[in-house]
Amino acid sequence: MSDFILKLVDDDEEVDVVNSQCWKVAIIDDEASVHDVTKLALSNTTIQGKKLEFIHAYTGEEGFTLLQNNPDCAVVLLDVVMESSDAGLLLAQRIRTELKQANLQIILRTGQPGYAPEEDIISKYEINDYKTKSELTRDKLFTSLATSIRSYSHLQALEGSKEGLKNVINASATLMKERSINEFASGVLQQINALFHLSAQGIFCVSQKPLQGPNDFASNKSNAFLVVATTQAYEYMYGKDISDVSATVASTIAQKALSQKEHVLENNFTALYLSTPSQWQGVVVIEGGLNLSDVDEELLKVFCLNIAVGLENAKFFSHLNRSAYYDSVTDLFNREGLVQFSGFIKKQAKSTISLYIIDIDYFHDITDSLGFEFANDVLVAMTSILKRIFHKNASIARLHSDVFAVLVADSQLSLKSLINECSRPFILEGNSMRLGVSLGEAHTDTEEDGFDIEKLFRHAKMALKVAKESKRGMAQAFEPQFEKDTQSRRTVLAEFRNALIQQELFLMLQPKASMSTGEVVGYEALVRWQHPEKGLIPPNAFIPIVEQAGLYFELDMYVFRSSLNIIKQYPQINKPISVNISANSLHHHEFIDELKVIIKEENADLTNIELEITENALVRSDMAIQHLNALKALGFTLCLDDFGAGYSSLAYLVKLPLDVIKIDRAFISYITEDKNSLVLLKGMLQICNDLNKKVVLEGVETQEQVDLLTQYDVDVAQGFFYFRPMPIDEILLKAL
Repeated sequence: MSDFILKLVDDDEEVDVVNSQCWKVAIIDDEASVHDVTKLALSNTTIQGKKLEFIHAYTGEEGFTLLQNNPDCAVVLLDVVMESSDAGLLLAQRIRTELKQANLQIILRTGQPGYAPEEDIISKYEINDYKTKSELTRDKLFTSLATSIRSYSHLQALEGSKEGLKNVINASATLMKERSINEFASGVLQQINALFHLSAQGIFCVSQKPLQGPNDFASNKSNAFLVVATTQAYEYMYGKDISDVSATVASTIAQKALSQKEHVLENNFTALYLSTPSQWQGVVVIEGGLNLSDVDEELLKVFCLNIAVGLENAKFFSHLNRSAYYDSVTDLFNREGLVQFSGFIKKQAKSTISLYIIDIDYFHDITDSLGFEFANDVLVAMTSILKRIFHKNASIARLHSDVFAVLVADSQLSLKSLINECSRPFILEGNSMRLGVSLGEAHTDTEEDGFDIEKLFRHAKMALKVAKESKRGMAQAFEPQFEKDTQSRRTVLAEFRNALIQQELFLMLQPKASMSTGEVVGYEALVRWQHPEKGLIPPNAFIPIVEQAGLYFELDMYVFRSSLNIIKQYPQINKPISVNISANSLHHHEFIDELKVIIKEENADLTNIELEITENALVRSDMAIQHLNALKALGFTLCLDDFGAGYSSLAYLVKLPLDVIKIDRAFISYITEDKNSLVLLKGMLQICNDLNKKVVLEGVETQEQVDLLTQYDVDVAQGFFYFRPMPIDEILLKAL
């Protein structure tokens, strides 16, 4: 978290009138003798330790100009009758309405007793005193002036206090912005001025990093007291340990206050000691002394407690502010930070702005095997690599986990060279490491209208997705077709969700045939989508999209329920129907429970239901094995689909409760042309037969394949040679 240098009252700035060396008193009267007598009567008079300075005007208009040019005037002795009978009253009104001088004390003087009702004049024109000239003897004049100056002084102090409080309140409302600490501290200074009649020529705060809370400055010292804010005169101390600063009166008195844990009040310097609930300590050092009464000392204690708590909150809010834009592990921007500060790169760009999104391949393996601390070290190392590659005109961010983003002005790097640079070996904990990365890139021309960082993010993510799916470890630049494909997928998903509700999905059945007799021995349920406007949508146009979007479970449950309904509605279809269960559904934690609910709701007989599980579903976790055993316990016939096409393991045939092995079509397609394919097929058939597993061959499409396969005692075949997928009404006519 960074702190901010405070810009406080400069030495050459005009200070508050309450701290000036004299009180200005305006005499506005058309009689010169009145001016002379008043000055003579009050010469060498001191009020509240300050002398009087007289300024003069002889008409209402002159008086207005005089007061306009002297806004620090404390009291005006104003004649009622001058160039007109009400000139003084009109000037009093203009003082309040036009000059807005609410604190200026107005003493009306008139040589004509009873000229106007006293109460009416005081109320209407906000007059502070109203006397006839004959009443104003030297003693009474002094009394009126002393009373008015005291009122003016109090009002000015209150106004200063009000302004200080306003700054503190405004700062609390904007503490998430960088200027908050500045505004808060400026308000503190004004409060000190107002409460203690002090003109602070300089202030700086010294804070120890709290025992509980964020660390603003890196330091090896646990007891470091660090300068976190200064005026311009003390700027050279900023960010340093106060004990490391060359000895000055300010640093010495600061250390004295911190060591004694109390205020230090001296003639030329004041150190206000601060202590907060989270054990953060600090000190405010002010040039100038405080002359305090007993009451003021109590007020100072309360005031300093408020300062301490306020500054602590400001620092913690600043920490939150930084956390909103920066990543805590790498100290890079996070996504929001990159977005918020992307304008800096836009200003630097002459022709193009490029966004690279870089994903470390298989980073989860590092975390799982070597732990989070080591994984964080890897992220820091990748940060160093990216800083080396993009050393200028670039902003780097860690978006999440192992994904980084780099926004670059006028990049000249090719994607190939960037991949190579990111994959160079580096040393970590004494060992050489090399990271593989996948990368997506998008760019925009500065000549284009507007700069849309979110659009760049969207395009770069699309490119990264393509890279990870089709060529992991490589880079992919955005292409307009990606956005069209993405929009198409969104449309498919939106319409698919509606299709589930409107029951636009239906099942077709592909019969399975005995290779010895040709009779139908079972069916496989295949889902189809009859769109009301687009017609029949083939499964490869929506099933992969549905699975990627995580809707596989809903689809599988829909097909399972529909298959049960077919068996109930068409009792003449009395051969087993196989239902495909995706790998993701098999790992769904509610899979078994949901099946039980459907079975109960449909009052289903499971005799004619088989479940086909793809082979790749079995390599993810032990949950798949547990769910298979649970399915077997429910009474399902279990079929291993696509055997040999994925992560083949003969151990599956021994360990798992499988009834049927369905050999993938890839082994059937080439058996008439490739002897090796036939050898592998024969071996698998022999193993399945010896283990007493029923075998189904899928993808049987030619007579030549049938003639060859009948030699090897195959049970069941499925393929276009026998039957294509058919709707229910056609099944009832042709394939019972």
